[in-house]
Amino acid sequence: MALKLRLKPCERVVINGCVVQNENRRYTLTVSNFAQIIRGSDILQEEDAVTPVRRAYFLIQNMLLDPTAAATGGGAVADAMAQLYTAFTRPDIQDRIARAMGHVGERDYYKALAALRPVMDYEGTLLAAAGTAPAVPAIRLDQQAADQYATGQHAFDQHAGG
Repeated sequence: MALKLRLKPCERVVINGCVVQNENRRYTLTVSNFAQIIRGSDILQEEDAVTPVRRAYFLIQNMLLDPTAAATGGGAVADAMAQLYTAFTRPDIQDRIARAMGHVGERDYYKALAALRPVMDYEGTLLAAAGTAPAVPAIRLDQQAADQYATGQHAFDQHAGG
């Protein structure tokens, strides 16, 4: 089944480690086979990985973007996900964490990230209610990160392996 990506003007997407940027009009890109894909707006910067769920998300994101991290980061992700599963008691949140880990096991990292986004939102709600919410922006891909991905100078290379 082909994946259709509808790109907004100037939107970026990373496909198998390659940054693709749309021009200044809407465009639909069709990917006909399996590829590691993440939209620029879904990329979490390392400095924003300041909560347990965001750190797990960042580890999985690194596995998606960097084959070396994918080969060596599974243990760190499994540990982080196990801790998250026991920390949250809501069955729907635990289910999302379990699904995310299942997707990691299948090497479908984008689906793992998608399963964690609602967990990240829930974590933010809990932290805000407790008055301890860190000031973190929404997931984003800024120009510096895009340039790093385009030139192969990934900020996460120093953290490959968890």
